Amino acid sequence: MSPISTAAHPTRHRAARIAAGAVALSLVGAGVLATAPAQAAEAGGQGTADSLFPNVRNTGYDVQHYDIDLAYDHATKAIAATTEITATASVELSSFSLDLEGLTVASVTVDGVAATFSRIADLQSTTHKLIVAPATPVTGTFTTVVEYSGVPTRHTDPDGSYEGWVATADGATAVSEPVGAMTWFPSNNTPLDKATFDFSFTIPTTITTSTGTGPAAAVSNGELVSRTANGDDTTTWVWQQHEQMTTYLSLASIGKYDVHESTITLPSGRTIPEWSFIDSDLSDARKATSLASRAEIGPVLGWLETAYGPYPGNSTGIVVDNVGVGYALETQDRSFFDRSASRGTLIHELVHQWFGDAVTLSDWSDIWLNEGPAEHIGSQVEAALYGSDATEAVWYSAWNDTAADDAAWTTPVAGFDNPAELFGFQAYSRSAMALEALRLTIGDDQFDEIFAQWYLRLNGGDGSTADFIALSEEISGLDLEAFFRDWLFDLDKPAWPLTRTLEISSSTLSGEQLQRGDKVEYTVEVGNVGATDLEGGTVEIDLTGLVDSATVSESLAAGLTRSDDTLTWAVPSVEQGTLTASVTFSATVDDDATTGQLNVSVTAVDFGADCLPCESSVGVSVAIDPFGMPTISGTAIVGETLTADPGVWAEGTSLTYEWLRFTADDAREYEEMTGQPVDPGFVGQPVAGATGATYTLQPGDAGYAFLVVVTGTLEGFDPVSSLSAPIAFVTAPTVPLPTATPSTAPVSAGLAATGGDVAPLGVAAFAAALLVAAGAATVVLRRRRAERV
Repeated sequence: MSPISTAAHPTRHRAARIAAGAVALSLVGAGVLATAPAQAAEAGGQGTADSLFPNVRNTGYDVQHYDIDLAYDHATKAIAATTEITATASVELSSFSLDLEGLTVASVTVDGVAATFSRIADLQSTTHKLIVAPATPVTGTFTTVVEYSGVPTRHTDPDGSYEGWVATADGATAVSEPVGAMTWFPSNNTPLDKATFDFSFTIPTTITTSTGTGPAAAVSNGELVSRTANGDDTTTWVWQQHEQMTTYLSLASIGKYDVHESTITLPSGRTIPEWSFIDSDLSDARKATSLASRAEIGPVLGWLETAYGPYPGNSTGIVVDNVGVGYALETQDRSFFDRSASRGTLIHELVHQWFGDAVTLSDWSDIWLNEGPAEHIGSQVEAALYGSDATEAVWYSAWNDTAADDAAWTTPVAGFDNPAELFGFQAYSRSAMALEALRLTIGDDQFDEIFAQWYLRLNGGDGSTADFIALSEEISGLDLEAFFRDWLFDLDKPAWPLTRTLEISSSTLSGEQLQRGDKVEYTVEVGNVGATDLEGGTVEIDLTGLVDSATVSESLAAGLTRSDDTLTWAVPSVEQGTLTASVTFSATVDDDATTGQLNVSVTAVDFGADCLPCESSVGVSVAIDPFGMPTISGTAIVGETLTADPGVWAEGTSLTYEWLRFTADDAREYEEMTGQPVDPGFVGQPVAGATGATYTLQPGDAGYAFLVVVTGTLEGFDPVSSLSAPIAFVTAPTVPLPTATPSTAPVSAGLAATGGDVAPLGVAAFAAALLVAAGAATVVLRRRRAERV
């Protein structure tokens, strides 16, 4: 994932949705083309469909870049400014509007030619228009230059708060959310139109107030390119914002500042500059608080970048000024704080750099998509980095402390239409509660993935409530219509989600294999790990992977019912805390079961739950029955052929052979080491290439006793290996070879005939014992002494 691109972003194509004034071609007669009259130039639409501010924005063009050159006179509090706007239009515009409140416009040019202009101002409807009529209609890319001056006025919002250009004792700070940018520069003042910015501020080099004279600074978004002393007691500060930015995130602040600079290395490996500005006249206590928060910028950005992707800006920092607006603001890259920057507020504004800045809202009634994540993710950061309460404790407490009859619940989170409610309870607390409820409903992994994808897919653009709901359903795989209706749109207090754990376990030990006729007991358990008592619920137990090989007991515990291959458990109420409710049922492995797995899974039907785990898998091991006991026929003389008779096996069994051999010394050494009778399956070594039903004895086989392992495989059963008794130690042929074929001697006689070397080992007795073991259907797998491996 890459940061916001200045080359392209989703809003760049919004203007293209307007029908283009293309030249139309039609057929006239046979093969003759005639050109229709060109579409007449039109006026850009002076407004939008925004729920709260329909009279802000122009729909006729899309801004690419703002270049703002502003001079500030501290004695008069006035500004003299020039703003150059590069924009594109997909239709031919006879006129268009810019949003500008107050100030006196001296001139407007479009593509270097003087344009006529007029003004419309209506405080009640938040309409402040500079209407521009170029000398000739414009289309494609065009440049508008506006020269203006005066003492900027702050903008009063419908809720009585104020924003825009706010004068201070030592200068001014311009904060622009939601519409205050128009108090200090003309713009297309909508979240839907992002652009890059150049800011040039010429200000007094020093400023004198009642507290004394001090160095002044001019602060804005992006990167500080230069600060140049002009030789006339003024300094020009130049900032550049290379990333896409909406007007409501623009910042200008002029005053006496303590300037702090550093660099921050992010987890992605990128190093970015940090410029922070703290009002020189603030108390030592406020400065100390702000500096302590400044020290946390790196750790917080690191946590957020690790969680959601690369930091979307190219610089960072804070601006702390004594303004008196009573709020902080997520001005892009460098957030603004009024009088003091606390740690919690800093975290909130840094979260906004991803959610609210990189991805902005599509409509001002979607403000919860900015403030909800900033509040909720902020509480995650507090818990992860600073040991604060877990998110459920934080937001359950907020939910529990707000009474059901509180009027706060009567404003929907999304879709409200009163701009006075823009920054109300629903935008912050209820939004964060809704996100916590979503996390509890779908689980941590999917919840985190929603926000990672929200940033990945929409970085540089905007998103709506409908977009967020669709993404949540896509990632969770759930139908969340009822959930979001309850938490975002209904005008009452929603129920807090029930939070549980769900698991299934069996009575089998780890690695244990069941046999036919064995009984297994299953336990399903629900634990209450939430903040409220659990009032029942339903769990479904899927028996599909069990019933083909086992029979479930017909005697079911209270609360369990069965329908076909599903058990349904009506979960009883579970008190808040770590208390649990459980239910058991049993099954018996069928007499005709084959080798395989018994699989049982559980699902919470009407509540969210973390599974630990959700499935139980128990192995069933069934040997081939019957299986054969191999014997060897043939003479133990070099040159003769030994033949393995596999015995009787179940129909359809596939057989493989492996011939082993050992010497008397091997047998003696084994008995000396173990003090046990010889186990030929242990001392026997495989004969290379001897994998058929017959084996012809080679000269090198003299002195060895031979045995054969026959392995049978049959679908639905465990493979079985059976070991024959050994044949006598092989001797070299006499010369000449006998003319008559000697009869095959019994194994015990053949072993006894080897003489004194064998007798002390009791090989004959061993061979007889081996026959008994074979008759008992002992399964013997290949084994070797460690020193021979």
